[in-house]
Amino acid sequence: AEMRPARAEEMRQTRAATQRRQSGEACDAAKSDRSTDDDHTHWRYRVSRSLSLDRAEFEKAWKGPAKLEPQADHWLLVLLTYATLAAVSWFTMPPTMSAKVPTVTHVWYYGWLSALSTGLGTLPLFLWSVPSSSWMGACNAIAAGMMLSASMSLVSEGCRLEPDGAELWGHQLPHVGRVAAGVISGMVFVFVSKKYLEEYEDLTIGDLKGLEAAKMLLIVGVMTLHSFAEGLGIGVSFCGANGSTLGVFISASLAVHNVPEGLAVALVLIPRGVSKFRTFVWAIFTSLPQPVIAAPVFLFVEHFIMWEPVGLGFAAGAMFWVACFELIADAVKEIPVAGAGLCMALSFSFMMVLSNLIGETVN
Repeated sequence: AEMRPARAEEMRQTRAATQRRQSGEACDAAKSDRSTDDDHTHWRYRVSRSLSLDRAEFEKAWKGPAKLEPQADHWLLVLLTYATLAAVSWFTMPPTMSAKVPTVTHVWYYGWLSALSTGLGTLPLFLWSVPSSSWMGACNAIAAGMMLSASMSLVSEGCRLEPDGAELWGHQLPHVGRVAAGVISGMVFVFVSKKYLEEYEDLTIGDLKGLEAAKMLLIVGVMTLHSFAEGLGIGVSFCGANGSTLGVFISASLAVHNVPEGLAVALVLIPRGVSKFRTFVWAIFTSLPQPVIAAPVFLFVEHFIMWEPVGLGFAAGAMFWVACFELIADAVKEIPVAGAGLCMALSFSFMMVLSNLIGETVN
């Protein structure tokens, strides 16, 4: 009888130790099964906190849109579209690509070539039928680096324009001030557009609804509207004593900058079920305002010349916002921050070197 309390206490301690050991083994097994997911969730959640997202918003955001089946395109529509693009490229080509005195045909055609280059940005995603999440993240980071480089180049070009004597209330308007005003206007425009579209939760585009449809419309809409500003830059650049040289340089620079814009459009459309052909057409469509606006601006340049720095700054600001708050945010949802930073740095450096080479070749 005297040993019963001691025996009972020993048995109780033994059962407790067994339960703790079993609980620890189960916990280790669960951690082992989801170690990779926990690692990714860990750094992704840290990024989400830096973006001021709560846990529920984070879990919804990083998983991205559900993979949708791509749309089918009729072969006759595809053939007709390609034939139209080829016909416009052939029949609007000027007799000579270079001229000491540019004509409206030169302005239109260089703007048209710049618009077509946007379609090149969609080609990387044509190599895979269903791009993996890691590949999508890397592409987002690459496009972000290229667009940041393009923004910097546009700001630099706007600040280096020749003085045009523009005045406001008796004071000269420097190019730097007008470019800065354009950058701020472009960023505010994208921010306000995003907030406006997010209010329409019942927005529907094809099979997409709510925020997914709003994101798709935002990217395509921003790329299209900021092309008006780039078309203004092309039209004005062909005027003046050095118009034949400056116009070619601006057009070539914008053509290079349009490539990451096309990639940005593809990164939004293809994962959401839009076919590769339609993505290619939509990418070109977003840059069509460039030749459409460039021609009349060239004809009536005296009414638009003071707005060229503002237009270049507006395009730079819009691209800067999309790169930082859309593409980079999407990239870090799929790949580690270090990998996204490396992709951005390499693409940024490549675009800067390419822009410098274009400037040296033209000059």
